[in-house]
Amino acid sequence: MIRRPPRSTLSSSSAASDVYKRQLQLDTHNYKFTGEPPQWLKYRERTEEEVNFTKTIIPHVDFASCYEALVYDADRLNGNLNRKEFGNEVKLRLEKQSMTVARAESIVKDAKASDERTEDILIARIVDEEHVQAEMQYVKCIRANELAEDNRLDILPGGSPSSLREKTRWNVNTELHPLDRAEIAARLTAWLPEKYHIVYFDDFQTVAANDTKYRSEMLKIVDDVEKEYTAEAKDKNYSEDLKEVIQSLKDDVDPSRHITSEAIKGCSDLAKLEEWSHVVHEYNGDDRMFEIYGRAAQLTGDKAHSALVEEMKGWYANSKKGPF
Repeated sequence: MIRRPPRSTLSSSSAASDVYKRQLQLDTHNYKFTGEPPQWLKYRERTEEEVNFTKTIIPHVDFASCYEALVYDADRLNGNLNRKEFGNEVKLRLEKQSMTVARAESIVKDAKASDERTEDILIARIVDEEHVQAEMQYVKCIRANELAEDNRLDILPGGSPSSLREKTRWNVNTELHPLDRAEIAARLTAWLPEKYHIVYFDDFQTVAANDTKYRSEMLKIVDDVEKEYTAEAKDKNYSEDLKEVIQSLKDDVDPSRHITSEAIKGCSDLAKLEEWSHVVHEYNGDDRMFEIYGRAAQLTGDKAHSALVEEMKGWYANSKKGPF
């Protein structure tokens, strides 16, 4: 018969562990046989004073209409509100917001607003909702394109060591040939549904800077607007404001329109020519740069500078011809 050594006295830590185990077993037993939820499943009920105090310390934020506002506005202080009920609450608020915007569009369309202030509020609500929808659509497009980028090994064709899949497997994007990068981007874009394609367009300032025809058309539109409102501005005494707005619009289209060939030829101030060169260079860097440099060389009497300007004109003309 083998005798076992006597058990040692329980330490304080092991005794506490046994007490914890007995409490856990008892808690589970109650849930199993009596239907009473265990302590770790019970929500701590907040008193009315705690709820009111929490509401007072929450900063006041004037939301317009966005998904974050609706989530923030949901009743999260209710301890008994589970995830499904919270989701239903958000859904109801989204539907209410959609109905509100639809009603606002109907009132504005039928011109049934009670006063001008109410109509402005309705229009602001509609415009804000359009911005939110456009922003959400943009975020969805970005995430869809990121998904395609992250899974390019599953999307790109393979089968050979020189395939796009193998090239992108063993090389980072910056190490790939520009033609391979362009083909990969085209294939990933074609893999995505068309509604997730991101197409970048030049803004009106870039178009005006790069195309003389469109620049002239934009300036003509601004001149037509000025002519349309000149009489009204004179009657209602806001001619100065109209002039300021028209000046700002023309500066947006072409801030260098005062730098003409005649003005450059008649300028004898080197500092002014330097300032004009910065303006033209930042705008589009067109042929006026040569005129400014040539005029500066003429004023300083630097023949080497003049010869360099003429040589640069020849380089620029050849670059416009394209490859042979």
